[in-house]
Amino acid sequence: MSDATQYANTGKFNARVELHARFSTNAYPWPRWVRDQIEAPEQADVLELGCGTGLLWLANADRIPAGWQVTLSDFSEGMLEGTKAALAAVNHPFRYEQMDASHIPYPDDSFDLIIANHMLYHIEDRQQALREIARVLRPGGILCASTIGNGNMREVKSLMRDFRSGSNYEAALGTVSERFSLDNGAEQLGQVFKQIETRLYANTLHVTDPEAIVRYLLSVNGLIEGAVALPPELVESFSAFLQSRLDDEGAFDISTESGLFIARNNG
Repeated sequence: MSDATQYANTGKFNARVELHARFSTNAYPWPRWVRDQIEAPEQADVLELGCGTGLLWLANADRIPAGWQVTLSDFSEGMLEGTKAALAAVNHPFRYEQMDASHIPYPDDSFDLIIANHMLYHIEDRQQALREIARVLRPGGILCASTIGNGNMREVKSLMRDFRSGSNYEAALGTVSERFSLDNGAEQLGQVFKQIETRLYANTLHVTDPEAIVRYLLSVNGLIEGAVALPPELVESFSAFLQSRLDDEGAFDISTESGLFIARNNG
């Protein structure tokens, strides 16, 4: 299963979002924090690349300036259809467009703000995509690109190793830390943008439902083609393993490393 298959619809994406939405210890939600970091004038052309389920806009429906012309894009038509349905009740005239971030079908200097929320690590040729982003950003425009760090959810990696040595969990995550992370993203952005800031979101997970971890791991299956984090035939035994751990420890405390880069297009 490729990235395209993973994101053919919103199901697996939602399973990953659920774990963080239910068990985050930071009471201030991630999508609200991301919106806090976004700087753009009241009149602006905005493009989101890889809009997913539209969660950023749903969680910030009260914070979308009327003067923002917002284009929501995704490589997956199925994901876009889910986004349209989710945002139907939000009073803003969003535009929806299927798009490959490596070939943005807009002329130079089209946007004041581009958002890439946890998506750049899915792109094989990131430098091509970053050049495209810089091309369609106006002078002074901003790219807001979020991602995770190398140590994100390291306790889940330990759980998988304890359950089954040789687990493919890290491979199934697609070696995100090797692609585009908080640890190496600034260097990659720096090949295209001259002014870059890193901003971190403080959070951990306090998980009391082992089935949420199971659903999360099943959603990771196929994130990279051929990599399976949790084989379906092992779900029952892994659930029992987690329940036993939970009975002993009371909860699973999981570290997270999330944040974003603000890259300014100084021309």
